[in-house]
Amino acid sequence: MTGRMPPLFALITALSAVTSVTAFRAQLQAALAADPALPFTLNPDDTGELLRPFARMAADLPAEQQAFMHVVNQQHARLVAVDRHERVNALAEQFARRDEMNPSLAWFAEELCRIYQLGGLAGLVVTGGTVQRRREWDAGSPYVPALTRGDLGVIRGGDVQVRPDGVLLPLGGKFRPRAAFWLDAPGREWLGTDRTLLSHLGHQLGLEVERQQALRYMQSLPALRRELLTAKLQDAYQPLLERALATIPGAECGSLLIREDGGFRFAASVTFDEMELQGVTFTMADMRDTWYGLGEEAWSRGVPRIMAKGLLSVKGTGYDLHGVRVEDTLPSVETLQANIGVPILYQGEVYGFLNVDSMTDPEAFEQESIVLAESFGQQAALLLHEAHLRAQVHAASRTDPLTGLPNRRAFMEVLTQEMARARRHGHPLSLLLADIRAFRTLNGTRGHRAGDEALVRVGAALQRELRKSDVVFRPAGQGGPLEVFRWGGDEFAILLPQTDLVGAQVVRERIRAAVRTADLDGPQVELSIGVATLSAGDATGEGLLREADHALSRDEQR
Repeated sequence: MTGRMPPLFALITALSAVTSVTAFRAQLQAALAADPALPFTLNPDDTGELLRPFARMAADLPAEQQAFMHVVNQQHARLVAVDRHERVNALAEQFARRDEMNPSLAWFAEELCRIYQLGGLAGLVVTGGTVQRRREWDAGSPYVPALTRGDLGVIRGGDVQVRPDGVLLPLGGKFRPRAAFWLDAPGREWLGTDRTLLSHLGHQLGLEVERQQALRYMQSLPALRRELLTAKLQDAYQPLLERALATIPGAECGSLLIREDGGFRFAASVTFDEMELQGVTFTMADMRDTWYGLGEEAWSRGVPRIMAKGLLSVKGTGYDLHGVRVEDTLPSVETLQANIGVPILYQGEVYGFLNVDSMTDPEAFEQESIVLAESFGQQAALLLHEAHLRAQVHAASRTDPLTGLPNRRAFMEVLTQEMARARRHGHPLSLLLADIRAFRTLNGTRGHRAGDEALVRVGAALQRELRKSDVVFRPAGQGGPLEVFRWGGDEFAILLPQTDLVGAQVVRERIRAAVRTADLDGPQVELSIGVATLSAGDATGEGLLREADHALSRDEQR
């Protein structure tokens, strides 16, 4: 003989077959409505326990009713956990399938608020060693408590932290988290299954954020390549550095040094005082052995080096300033909190060195930053190599093959630039046109080979004297360089930016004397030299050239 199943037990059995949160709530609601004697009411949402005693304390209920309430609430909690798990996973998969360059985390946050029935959700990012709001990620109207260094440690640690007023959810995938969500949920009870699900969610979302960052990096390379290959080599360095700092997590400032004449000079910088870096160079020993410090083998492979404040001032000791050795640290190095150093090389040869810096956070860089810095260094090496080859072709078309001096084509380009600079700043611009006296006689008596050798030696003598005159007649760093060009035949052109007529006449006599006393392996060589200064009404430079040519003719007559 079988007894009749107790009503509450029968209801539990019926509810255990339900697989939907909505159906579970509806069936339980119907049962309570059908039996007014049941002293229970339903929680209006799915936060906390579903079944509650009506107008009584739970402890005052009969044991059978207490057991019923406990079992029903457990069944409901399991269904809610499964439902949330499915909805969150579907949400994460939907987010990952989006094709946008920058998927909206605000959209994701709104969905998460609906799933967890939150009052609001706030986006957070780690910037400059602090936790800051990312309001475009917000959903609802979240209340966010004051954020501290302790919160920074929680986010970087990657573990979900449940608090009385909400949950701090780090978003970290393969690398250390640099972002988080704050789930505004005061008084909410979070089950162990909720914490596990949130941790899984943070990891999934972190992976997707990292994937999108890598995608943005890869998609930025073609544009960077186009920009570099359409610019002059010297104009390629600054955009290259700026793109690196925009790409590498934790970067706030930096510099790019280029190998030149056996050492390294600053070619680009962000945030640093350009006047401090002007004229500063480093020897190979300074860069590779002291500043980089990982050894020649790592240097030749382009391995990034990371360093925090404790060693920066020690590593930064020693440099050359305008050729004079300074056994001290650059002032800007003292302000750095962390640095990544990356040798930029092509086929084992180091072209330059990339410094990526943080001025606020000693822990700004970790594995993600190093991986991206190394990848960027490899791409930068290819781009700089291409730009260097293109610059060589460009220079060859503007270089006289005999003397190695810039040719007439180069002169016209530089003249246009210097005229614009002179008018912009109100500075004078002078020109010398020179030729070798009795050059035809030299060719006729000693042969064309001797004439060619004389041209080469005169060009070299002019360059040497111009370097000296640049120091004597103009303030350091003002105007373009004093530059000599092969004008054609036995003629040379010399541009003198920021030099007036009196100064140009002094330079004329100095170079005339320098060539006269130079060892040219043959008869003494004399120059005829015409001097002219750009006039206010000369818009094209034709007047300057014409005046210099007339002055040259007059000097040849004397």
